[in-house]
Amino acid sequence: MSVKDPGGASRRDVLRKLRMQFVQGDIEVERLAKEAVSEPQRFRGIAGSGKTHILCQKAAYMHCEQPDLRIVYTFFTRSLYEYIEYWVQFYCCMYGGEFDPEDPHSTLKILHAWGSAGRTGFYRMLCDHYDTDFFSPEDLRGDRHQTPNELFARACKSFLQIQESRNLPLDPLFDAVLIDEGQDLVVDREDLLYRGKQPFFWMAYQSLCPPDPDRPEKRRLIWAYDEYQNTSSIKMPSSREIFGEEFKLQKSVIMRKCYRTPAPVLMAAHAIGMGLFFREGMLAGPTTKAEWNALGYDVEGEFKSGRQVRITRPEEYTANIVPDLWKGHLIDLQIVDRREEEASFVARSIQRDIVVSGLRPEDILVVSLNARSNAGVRSVAEELMERGIETYISSASGRNRLDIGAKPDTFSETGCVTVSGINRAKGNEGNVVYILGFDIIGRNDESIPLRNSLFVALTRSRAWVTLTGTGRYPIYEEMKTILEHLQSTGGLTFTYRSRPKVAFDAGLDMEPEGVSYQQILLYSDE
Repeated sequence: MSVKDPGGASRRDVLRKLRMQFVQGDIEVERLAKEAVSEPQRFRGIAGSGKTHILCQKAAYMHCEQPDLRIVYTFFTRSLYEYIEYWVQFYCCMYGGEFDPEDPHSTLKILHAWGSAGRTGFYRMLCDHYDTDFFSPEDLRGDRHQTPNELFARACKSFLQIQESRNLPLDPLFDAVLIDEGQDLVVDREDLLYRGKQPFFWMAYQSLCPPDPDRPEKRRLIWAYDEYQNTSSIKMPSSREIFGEEFKLQKSVIMRKCYRTPAPVLMAAHAIGMGLFFREGMLAGPTTKAEWNALGYDVEGEFKSGRQVRITRPEEYTANIVPDLWKGHLIDLQIVDRREEEASFVARSIQRDIVVSGLRPEDILVVSLNARSNAGVRSVAEELMERGIETYISSASGRNRLDIGAKPDTFSETGCVTVSGINRAKGNEGNVVYILGFDIIGRNDESIPLRNSLFVALTRSRAWVTLTGTGRYPIYEEMKTILEHLQSTGGLTFTYRSRPKVAFDAGLDMEPEGVSYQQILLYSDE
């Protein structure tokens, strides 16, 4: 990756301007945050569209306006604790209120969905309140093939079944529950559902006090999700599949505009994640123009066998200014022969970023795609430390330490390059992102969850991405084709062969209109 752009701008200058950019959501966003909520509401948005920010803002506003409301903000990735706490405090201050996450008496609580022995969570709080057995991940690991979200679904289902066996309805403990990363809290397996419902969502819904006693079905449950950021499931359930056949969602907010990731990187991430150029045709993704528009794309062509489809991303849905400042490549693909070479290449490149390009260590994030081993994380971290570069392994006890898992709620440290596994990277970001282990996707390139993990990794970037791997796999050629299309035409033209294995179509039966930050759709999604 070059130090300077062909036009003469340095990477340091680009990042300086990016930091100076004041990203201001439009008036509609603030109106949504301040809008009174009396029934379930869903935010569906692409990566980097600000879903977490709008939930933080909404939680803060509700707390400041009605301090007696019992509010919970919950999420699945523990490394997001500091990020969410910071922004909730920021917005509380903006609205003239206060919030102390360490205050046990605060009516606003930020809780990990599961919880642990050392720190309570939403599920653990309910277990404690009802004197019900709490099941940790270690208690449920009899089946090693189950994913973390499947283990958690088992725990929540167990809780609901125990309450049912006792013939004890859930007390309304809370007035509002905001769920971030909703895609990580659903499961595909029917045997993990509770009476046909997603157990965590149903548990949260049941814990809520209706604002209007005469309409008990209307409760303040607010959730955000992006189906393409689910690394363990391919499920995109409708609200009825979450809450049951009797449920009808009235309000859904679609967020199309991407603030974090440059448009070419976002488009490449969608293309490789969906397999638009896969040898047998598209693997997953939307098959209607309405659904593509919900992701912020314009579409030419028809989704019929053998037809060509072209997608482009209009400027009104792109807020990141890097492509306007840097005319060179934003994605670099580097393939080596051995794993040791991969770690050395990344460490050398990062040293060059800091010494030659003048970047700060905290600008840089390294993400390993190997969700089953920390070997890649440790190898790169060790190489960086040997070069005298301050390094923090996400969840380690401190900088330049290798004790992964010592501080599971901590993602990064100031002044350090952050090195993380893919699961802990979700929801976080870096100006410069290095992604290790592209070959892991290449060995099983039909796996949609694996491709989704690559999508997550790519969309952590606010500027540049370097993707590395070993060996030789067809997916490398896919990626090269995607990059060539983007560099030559600014869009993607692919052949639609047949309906994909998973069609991420949420049931939009109309073309969304308008070009605002988001569109509020009043409709039943079933």
